[in-house]
Amino acid sequence: MKAICLASLMTVVLFLGVTLAFRLAPSAHRVRRMTAIYGICGVILTVLWLASPDDLGILPRSWLVAPAWFDLVLALFFFSAAYFGGVLQLYNLADRGFSLRMLIDALESPDGAIDVDRVLASYSAGQGMRWMYDKRMHGMLEQEVVHRAGGSIVLTAKGERAADLFIAIRNFLRLDDRP
Repeated sequence: MKAICLASLMTVVLFLGVTLAFRLAPSAHRVRRMTAIYGICGVILTVLWLASPDDLGILPRSWLVAPAWFDLVLALFFFSAAYFGGVLQLYNLADRGFSLRMLIDALESPDGAIDVDRVLASYSAGQGMRWMYDKRMHGMLEQEVVHRAGGSIVLTAKGERAADLFIAIRNFLRLDDRP
């Protein structure tokens, strides 16, 4: 139970830290910054776990995990699951969610509706689909997963490895299977 309590507390600290970092010092490398904050919070969680009593001064003996070191492993596991499965996904959805952005655009539209032409021209608060495409392309070029060759975009070796990995994940999860 100590693991759950401390991992939950550190997840709140992480969420607040990431939110403050994004508000006070915006960055183009948000995932990298979030992961660095996660790492720092992971170290703090470990120190906090080592410095606190096994029962946190409030937990009944029956709620303690034995051996004690396994409780630390659980705390780090729960914290990591909360980050990779929760906080990171929430920020990715808010930052990159194409469908979510279209819903927001429809909500912000005076008549509460959008059509294809409006999406193409005014996607993401008036920036348009060209802006979205350019933003994604810039990110792929910056991460060196593609490079320009004349008028085409060509995968680099790093890009091929990333594509192969995601194809394998999609196949494993059967995301391309249609019922």
